[in-house]
Amino acid sequence: MPSIIRLFLKTSLICFVITFASGALFMLANAIWLIPMPRDALLLHAHIGFVGWLGLMVMGVALWMFPLIRGTYPETKGRYHLPTVYAVYYLTVGGLILRIIGEPWLWRSAHPIARFLLICSGLAQLGGVILFVIVIWRRIREVTPGVL
Repeated sequence: MPSIIRLFLKTSLICFVITFASGALFMLANAIWLIPMPRDALLLHAHIGFVGWLGLMVMGVALWMFPLIRGTYPETKGRYHLPTVYAVYYLTVGGLILRIIGEPWLWRSAHPIARFLLICSGLAQLGGVILFVIVIWRRIREVTPGVL
């Protein structure tokens, strides 16, 4: 398995642990001390779960398992253009990190820099997803009549 794919999957598993650990802590705090889960924490919990765990896992597995483009990209055996896939990873994870920093900050102070971080977060994640779709779209083959 290529190292970039392992990077997607390992980061996804780290987000999986963070998602479930934070969810358990929030539930314990609510059950034991009757402390409700703050809205910004709920949004971060969901975002780390959906983008960090689910999104990165789907991207990593798709990049590994979707059909190859034989004769293209010999350095990755026909899978993808490696610098583009690194850009997908860094934009998606970088956007998630900016969200983790900016979301609580915005909810607590409404600071202009926090707004800027969230805007950058959204644009980075959108850019990562668009690049991912471009990379993977080329690997979805048309059905040839008579061939399974």
